[in-house]
Amino acid sequence: DKAHPMWALFMGYEHERIHLETSSVLFREAPYHLVQTPENWPPLHPSAYKKDRPSSNPVEGVHFPSNRMIPVKKDVVDLGKPADFPSFGWDNEYGERKVDVPDFMASEHMITNGEFYQFVKEGGYRSKQFWCEDGWAWRTHRNIKWPFFWEPDGPAGSHEYKLRTIFKIIPMAWDWPVDVTYYEAKAFCRWKVSQRTFSIRVLRFWF
Repeated sequence: DKAHPMWALFMGYEHERIHLETSSVLFREAPYHLVQTPENWPPLHPSAYKKDRPSSNPVEGVHFPSNRMIPVKKDVVDLGKPADFPSFGWDNEYGERKVDVPDFMASEHMITNGEFYQFVKEGGYRSKQFWCEDGWAWRTHRNIKWPFFWEPDGPAGSHEYKLRTIFKIIPMAWDWPVDVTYYEAKAFCRWKVSQRTFSIRVLRFWF
């Protein structure tokens, strides 16, 4: 009920959460020497400290899991929620829209750094054919040659990387989901399609 005092309270929670999410990206984009870990910041996930992780040429099934494709049957997807839905929502979450979704294939897991590595190594960032017009303009303007949060860890062209977290640089976590923009995700999908091994996969992306 939007008239209930708790509505404003939950709006504040959600608003703060959005700011925290945005700030986490801004901190991660800042030069490493300008940030420091807060005193009471929780430690990274234990998977960040796995040993014997190479900085290049990860092996599927060893350094990152295989990601099988799963068929998904066509269906009608009902988007939106009714006005009397018993939880907080932003204005654009309400209303209703039905969408016919055809059969498709989806990956079992999100795309990992290990999977995305092949796109990088095989010149995906140099091949305009995989990018939409706006995406290529963004890539060339930013001079992006690999995901922004990958830290080069060897000679130019060696494709050796570490991973930048919010406050730390760690050995590359090949089995973690890759963090990329919408444009990079779209280019990766087009590259996969060109290999005839891919239909639709799920990626995390940030703006």
